[in-house]
Amino acid sequence: MKPTTTCTSRKQPTQERSRQTVRAILEATAQVLVQRGYEGTTTGAVVERAGVSIGTLYQYFPNKESLVAALIEGHVREVLELVEGALVQHAFAPLPSVLRAVIKASLDAHRLHPELHKVLVEQVPREGRLAEAIGISGQLTDLLEAHIQQRLPGLARPRIRLVAFMVETTVEALTHRAIIESPRWLTSGALEQEAMDLLLPYLSHALQGGVQSSLAETRPQAGNAGFKPLPEG
Repeated sequence: MKPTTTCTSRKQPTQERSRQTVRAILEATAQVLVQRGYEGTTTGAVVERAGVSIGTLYQYFPNKESLVAALIEGHVREVLELVEGALVQHAFAPLPSVLRAVIKASLDAHRLHPELHKVLVEQVPREGRLAEAIGISGQLTDLLEAHIQQRLPGLARPRIRLVAFMVETTVEALTHRAIIESPRWLTSGALEQEAMDLLLPYLSHALQGGVQSSLAETRPQAGNAGFKPLPEG
């Protein structure tokens, strides 16, 4: 997980030295979380691991919750950047390529530090700033919705939103369960392929009406030979 140097609670690190200090604090936080779990993590343990004073930590983070929230916010940005990049890169690619890229991007963000993600998924309470930091689902759904809308403008917006929600929720749920139950699935390629096998038939069927509508808008005039509309699904 890529540590963030953005702190919304207290002092903002503006110089490179202070940014390095914040990165060291967040890296130490991640290490302590893996070693001790969320309940066992304390600001004292973090500063000992980071090699900074408690006063330095409190310049940027008022408590343990803000430390963990900053870690999660960095993870959220990482996931959003990967998924958005995949969608941009595959803007005009066939549907299976887009779906595989989205699944891979989501899994890539969890592959490097599965032990830390397991703590964040299983142990971090969903309340206050922590709940806000963890709330990535809506943002990912927005990205998928925008992509589908651009690809299939003939599909009704409520339908697009539902399809985007289904895809995002499925990938997120599978990823988080794999982190808890069997992290090796994240690196073996097994989960990626199973997610493809699960979602591609659904997505193909769910978007069929939009595909037909889009084709109808660009249908050749009568007399153009060779055009065959898609069969009714």
